[in-house]
Amino acid sequence: MVNASVDEHPGLGKGLGRLQGRVGIVTGANSGIGRATARLFAREGAKVVCCDIQETTTPRIDKLIEQDGGQAVFLQTDVTRQADCDRMVSTALERFGDLDILFNNAGGGVRKKIHENTDDEWNFIINLNLNAIFRGVRAAIPHFLKKGRGNIVNTASTFGLLASEEYPSYCATKAAIINLTRQMALDYGTSGIRVNCVCPGAIATPRFRGFPPQPTLDRATEEQRARMAASNRALLRMGRPEEIAYGVLFLVSDEASFVTGHALVIDGGQTIDA
Repeated sequence: MVNASVDEHPGLGKGLGRLQGRVGIVTGANSGIGRATARLFAREGAKVVCCDIQETTTPRIDKLIEQDGGQAVFLQTDVTRQADCDRMVSTALERFGDLDILFNNAGGGVRKKIHENTDDEWNFIINLNLNAIFRGVRAAIPHFLKKGRGNIVNTASTFGLLASEEYPSYCATKAAIINLTRQMALDYGTSGIRVNCVCPGAIATPRFRGFPPQPTLDRATEEQRARMAASNRALLRMGRPEEIAYGVLFLVSDEASFVTGHALVIDGGQTIDA
């Protein structure tokens, strides 16, 4: 449970109106990077459809946004189901009258060597990390094409650029997301739709969706935390969710109007000499 007396995102500043009048969808919005990004979008003036399969974090993200003075709605969503992805879009249109931004952020991983993965574990990560982007984009693209513009950001990872031991499904899907981002940018750029992705390094998020879901960071030893921090080899610390959120904000803002097909690495130097 979040301590209400302490701001969980101390790195978030006051909004500057970069997204004033826009409507965004954020998946995986109730924890970690998604939670910080949904909150930042709202501070920048966007109305936010906050989608997550769980709503146990307190305060729930839509309530946190409302406490900040923003507008949001929470939608319990399984992004591996097309009907739920369709409902994300219809909710944005019905509640807020438009849709400008889709942030495909929900994801997870299983730490096992490939021969140790069960079919269920493998398929779960493929569906959650990769197929969910396919379904989310398929739901949103018709609206973006109709209005002649739109903005999509996907959460990839530095492990889409680097290998990591005992992480086959995660590394495979995150690499696929990077190239899928580039491919979609080619297909939809002439229709006014920009598509980019972020590649975070080790980030201090409280919840990590594995199979089954488990709060891995909360259970990490000091040695494991130190190793994760050291992987961000120039700054030697773990990143904060809001530091990724500001990267996403840049990509969806007008300040990035000439940026598409890009994989924005935000990793504290993890890949600096890779």
